Amino acid sequence: TLGMGKTVVVNIRMGNRAYWTVMVYMAADNNLSPYAVYDLQEMKRVGSTEHLNIVVFRDKGTQAGYYYIHKGWEELVQNLGSINSGKGDSLRHFIQFAKEAYPAERYALILWNHGDGWRSPLRGICFDWSSADGITIPELAQALHQGGVHFDLIGMDACLMAMVEVAYEISNYGKLLVASEGNEPVYGWDYEAFLERLKHSPTMSARALAEEIVNSYFSFYGSGWDLTLSIIDLSKVRDLVGALDNFLGLLRSNAVSQKIRSVSPTQPYIDQNSGYADIYQLTQLLLNQCGSDGGCSPALIQSLQTIQQKLSDVVVKNRTLGSYQGACGLSVYLPTLCPVESSYGNLAFARDTSWDEFLEWWCSGS
Repeated sequence: TLGMGKTVVVNIRMGNRAYWTVMVYMAADNNLSPYAVYDLQEMKRVGSTEHLNIVVFRDKGTQAGYYYIHKGWEELVQNLGSINSGKGDSLRHFIQFAKEAYPAERYALILWNHGDGWRSPLRGICFDWSSADGITIPELAQALHQGGVHFDLIGMDACLMAMVEVAYEISNYGKLLVASEGNEPVYGWDYEAFLERLKHSPTMSARALAEEIVNSYFSFYGSGWDLTLSIIDLSKVRDLVGALDNFLGLLRSNAVSQKIRSVSPTQPYIDQNSGYADIYQLTQLLLNQCGSDGGCSPALIQSLQTIQQKLSDVVVKNRTLGSYQGACGLSVYLPTLCPVESSYGNLAFARDTSWDEFLEWWCSGS
């Protein structure tokens, strides 16, 4: 028995260990279901090899299952029946199944679905409409922890997931994160392109695979689209978070407070409706205001510059197009509508920094 406690016969090659196992968690019990079919077709045009395993969890509402992707066809290796794909345990079981059935030197996990950044309880990522559920960011971290794999690459083929809150929550469970600060077109990533390149160069590094994902995404859509996609070094996220918290510790004077309040309500936002502000644009606005009349202390100016430096270390690649030009790769929650949602306090980022207290002040107007 593997995974959900159901017996299944799995075609496992007992020869050499593969170089890569790519796990794709397709939570398609929602209005994206037709596009799951499209992306599966892309994967089947490549197919697994002795060096590359492509393993898919797909939930299409009435039936879910684990699939092994061959060239030209998909093999159902475990039928799960009706399942809640918006539950962290469903993701955990898939990770454990794929690791046991298809071992490899390197592992990638791609979460395919709608995304809404950090938000919960029914949002975050992987929305299951039949169950009215979604995997929250703390629930995602728990699933990754219990899944028992330290991923070489975690991808989020979903909207709005390149946030410091998200990256910090999962930073112990992977090396690189590929995600978008903004919204993605419904067709998502170009699976055929980057999997084909991985198939022909199966010893490529996680960084090289991440580059292929980003570059093929932009090649697939071409001009005329609003696109952004980032590669985040998860090992350096804690340094950025420390720099952000140090900045907050220096916010004492009313003069500085008023400078923050005078930030334009539109300029730093990657998504104004969600209240997600691009970290670099936000800090640059504050630096510009600090320099306009010299009202900020040298220590505060230095703290903002340090945030920008740490951000450049974390965001190892970022591409933008259209309305997302100027986005620098990672956002943070800065609500345009108050009060702050209470579930924000459940995040590790909120517990380990004073950003939640800062947001309370931000919304208080005092």
